[in-house]
Amino acid sequence: MKTSTINGQDARSGGLYRKGYLYLLALLTLLAGMAQSVKAENITITIGKGSGVIWEGMPFSEKMTGPMGNSYLYPNNGMLSISYFISTCGYPSGLENIAGYMSRKITQGVGLIPRATATATYLLYDNKTTETLSGTIGLPKTEGKTSGSTANVTVTSPTGYVWCLPPRMTEDSQFFRYSGNRTVSVSGTWVLVADGTQVNSEARLHPMYFGSYSTSGSGNLIVRILPSDITLRISTLECTVSTPTMINFGNVQHSTQPRTELAIYPTSSIVTSCSQDVNYINANINLQFRAATGLFGGESTQLSLAQGGGYITGEIDGVTGSGECDANTGIPFDNTQLKIGNILSTESTKVISNKVIWRLCSGGSALPVGNVSASAEMLVTFN
Repeated sequence: MKTSTINGQDARSGGLYRKGYLYLLALLTLLAGMAQSVKAENITITIGKGSGVIWEGMPFSEKMTGPMGNSYLYPNNGMLSISYFISTCGYPSGLENIAGYMSRKITQGVGLIPRATATATYLLYDNKTTETLSGTIGLPKTEGKTSGSTANVTVTSPTGYVWCLPPRMTEDSQFFRYSGNRTVSVSGTWVLVADGTQVNSEARLHPMYFGSYSTSGSGNLIVRILPSDITLRISTLECTVSTPTMINFGNVQHSTQPRTELAIYPTSSIVTSCSQDVNYINANINLQFRAATGLFGGESTQLSLAQGGGYITGEIDGVTGSGECDANTGIPFDNTQLKIGNILSTESTKVISNKVIWRLCSGGSALPVGNVSASAEMLVTFN
C-alpha cells in the first residue's frame, strides 16, 4: 500500500480575504492486485497476490417495509443486519482476522467484508413517536445512532454478534408498536481483503443477507445482497502504484463563484507496475476511485472537501474526459472502473504511466477560508 497526498501550502486568499489562508489536503490511498470479470450468467472475481484491501465492488441497494409483529425489543434481534445467516445476526466465530480485518473467510488468506450504510424508521410503543436508526455496517466500523426521540443513543453490535445494529443495547418489553410498519434500507459494496498467503485456486462465495429481525419471526424482513453464483479466482498477478506523495497547489485565490477553478496541478502522474509469476493470464488494468469524504452535490466527478463548500476534480490523459471544474467528465469517485491498459498472457511484467491533472474548485458561497481536507481511495483492479 502506498499513500499520496495532495496538499496546498500557504495558499493565500485575496480581495476581502487578505488575512485568510486556504490549505488543501486530498489523500489517495493506493491499493493493488484485484479484479472483476462479469459473465452473462455467473460472475468471476479474480484477485492477485496483494494484501490488505484488494478488491471492492458488487454494489447493492435494498429497501424493505413490514410490521414488527411484536412490541419486544431484544438487542440480539438486529434491526439492521448483514449476515451469513438468513434469519439472525452473525456470530464472531463466523469471522476471522485476515490482514487486520474481521472478515468472513472465503479461502486461505482471503476474507469478505461489507462496506454499507443502513437506515431504519419505526414506530414506538406509544403509537405516535417515530424513531430513526442510522449507521454503518462492516467498514469502516459497525456503529449506529438513533434520532427523532427523547433518547438519542449510540449503538454497536450486541455482545456475541457481528454486523448487527439494534435500536438499544438493553431489552425493553414495550418498545415497538407491534402492528406499526418499519422501513429499512441499505446500500454499499463488498470488499475483499487478503493477507498475502493466498495461493492459486478457485473458491465460491456464499450468499449474504440484509435482514431486519423481530422477536416474532413473522416480522423478519430479509433479502439476499450477495448472489450465490460467484467464483473467486486467485492468480499470481500483482500490481503496485507509484505516485507523488505531495502535490502543492501553490497560492490559491478565494472565490465564491460556483464551479470556478481555484488551482491546478497539471504535472502529476500515476505509474502502475504489474507482474505475474506463473499461470499467466490476459487482464485489463483498471483504476477505481472511491470518495471517502463524499461527492459534492452528488456529482460523481467531484470529490467533496470534508468541510464542504468546494471540491477536487481529476483528469487522466487519454482515459477520462475533461476534469475542468465546470465539466462532469473527469475521474468518477464512485468506484467506476477506468481502463488504463492491459497485460497479456505472454507478458510477465507491464508498466503503465498515466498523466493526471488535479484541480481545486469552488462550490460557491460556502467555500471556507482556512484548513480544508478531502480524501479518496484508489484501487488498481484488473478483469
